[in-house]
Amino acid sequence: MFAIVYRCRREGQLLHRDDIEAAPAHGELQVYRKGMKRVAVLLAQDGESYVIPLLDKARLLALDGRGVLLTGVEIYPTRGGKGTGPMFVQTWWCELNPKPRPTIANPAEARRRERERQAREVGGTLLRRPMRRGNHEP
Repeated sequence: MFAIVYRCRREGQLLHRDDIEAAPAHGELQVYRKGMKRVAVLLAQDGESYVIPLLDKARLLALDGRGVLLTGVEIYPTRGGKGTGPMFVQTWWCELNPKPRPTIANPAEARRRERERQAREVGGTLLRRPMRRGNHEP
């Protein structure tokens, strides 16, 4: 399924929230069993190449309406043909089937929202302080 993945660590060290949100990865999230362990991968649109290094020994930490939190060991590819590359602890926050985000702001909509906010503010002020409406004697 399509997902936006936020990597929460760099070389095993936790990142600040701003750094996490600065570099999301988009792609097809797949979690499958490989022997006795689970592997999570984020594939590009071609369905074959990895967008980010795979997550080995993946475990589900949290699942809610906002997304999925996976943890495991991130394995980088080797430069040569033998052995494994560097491995670091990694945590992924995955937004599954994310809602499309607006790309540009609509100035007319922004003006409408600002007028509504001002109208609510004026109405609230008049309701809180009835003396400002003047003297009313029937």
